[in-house]
Amino acid sequence: MEVVNKMLIDLFLVLFLVSSLLVVLEKNLIRALVFLGLASVFLILLLYLYRATDVALAFSIVSTGATVVLFLAIIKKLERFGYEREHI
Repeated sequence: MEVVNKMLIDLFLVLFLVSSLLVVLEKNLIRALVFLGLASVFLILLLYLYRATDVALAFSIVSTGATVVLFLAIIKKLERFGYEREHI
């Protein structure tokens, strides 16, 4: 069981790193926001595997919920003021 736990931690660390890099490198804001949400989910899973369930719960509400919704609202407001994003 310990080996499986270490393998899951390594997998989530790699997925967190890849999704974080994609947030920075992505030119489309909506895709970058999706990658930001994925990075948050992988970090929440890592916190859960390290048995920090209370921190994982608080982080899931703040990061995945509020931050992603807030950024999406900001992008929509930018479009109203003439900002053009590239389409998928």
